Amino acid sequence: MEQREAKSRLESRLRSAVRDSPDLHSAYLLVHSDSRDLHWNMATGRTGDTEAAPEQPFYAASIGKSFTSTIVAMLSDDGQLSFDDPIGEYLSTSILDGLHTIDGTDYTDEIRISHLLGHTSGLPHSLPEGGKMFLNTRLEASPEGKTLFDEMLADPDRTWEPEATIEWAKRNLEPHFPPGEDCYYSEFGYNLLGLIIESVTDQPYHEALKEFLFDPLEMEHSYLPPFSEPAVDSELPTAPFYIGETKLDVDTVPSLSAFYAGGQTVNTAEELFRFHRALVEGKLVSEETLQEMRQWNKLWQGIDYGYGFVRIRPFPFLERFHSWGGLGASSAFMVYNPSIDVYLVGTFNQWSYMRKSMMFLFRTLRSISKVERT
Repeated sequence: MEQREAKSRLESRLRSAVRDSPDLHSAYLLVHSDSRDLHWNMATGRTGDTEAAPEQPFYAASIGKSFTSTIVAMLSDDGQLSFDDPIGEYLSTSILDGLHTIDGTDYTDEIRISHLLGHTSGLPHSLPEGGKMFLNTRLEASPEGKTLFDEMLADPDRTWEPEATIEWAKRNLEPHFPPGEDCYYSEFGYNLLGLIIESVTDQPYHEALKEFLFDPLEMEHSYLPPFSEPAVDSELPTAPFYIGETKLDVDTVPSLSAFYAGGQTVNTAEELFRFHRALVEGKLVSEETLQEMRQWNKLWQGIDYGYGFVRIRPFPFLERFHSWGGLGASSAFMVYNPSIDVYLVGTFNQWSYMRKSMMFLFRTLRSISKVERT
């Protein structure tokens, strides 16, 4: 297939996705392949009165876990910590007290940094979807029937400190299994990693993001609301994301701060691509460390988890279409397929579009695989 035809098909498919789905308002897609000498960045739809543009910042959601895990890996390469370290070496007694108890047995001392990175700590989750979005997450609610996300939406002006999210979890939720015995997605585990980064680097998490990643990679439009601002303001508004019909402007909802190191950054597609490419090319962590970060455990159907990254297997036995990178609950994606040699980055800015976005990615991979390499 000629590049011009492939690009036209992708642009048409992206427009159709927004046009045909009443829940979608905007969509963004960056495609890059070195072996085909192509780099396409496209957008469609609107954000309020503004036409969506490829360079527009958007909420990356849990793609931010990739930043957290990469900083931890960089600290490991530098000898400042080890993946096998007990988390008790870095966290306060108040955080550790009552963190992981099952049937009267306290497993807190057994939790390693690697358990938090790979979602194998057994700690609970904070989102409200239960089994609707993914197949093995449960509804994580307080005795009053409220999730942390319910609390966040009920008081959108509240700024959550990470310690407060951990205390909420200890007060209202229960761990699921002893550390290392299974794989279960946990936002709270990544908030703990953010606190570990703060302990080791002696600076707030948002400043560590800037020092380790945003400044070196010239990610000048990337930031962590409400804790920081971009180095350079975009001329375009940050694209809002939606939960069904509910619109959330991330810059004006401080309560989203509860996601903290678990995924709260705003980025552009170009800057997410720049980060992922630097990681793939060995410019951020050693080859040995990156290999360790990509030791996969089954998390959901067709999705495995390493250290801050997912492996997507739309068809388990067709390795050609296996990709790895980051996914966000806003239907954001940042993946690389080594067999086809293509990076795909973007978002649909819609909570309910997650599964459909996976099919969109697969169809895009098939299209690019038909474009001849140069």
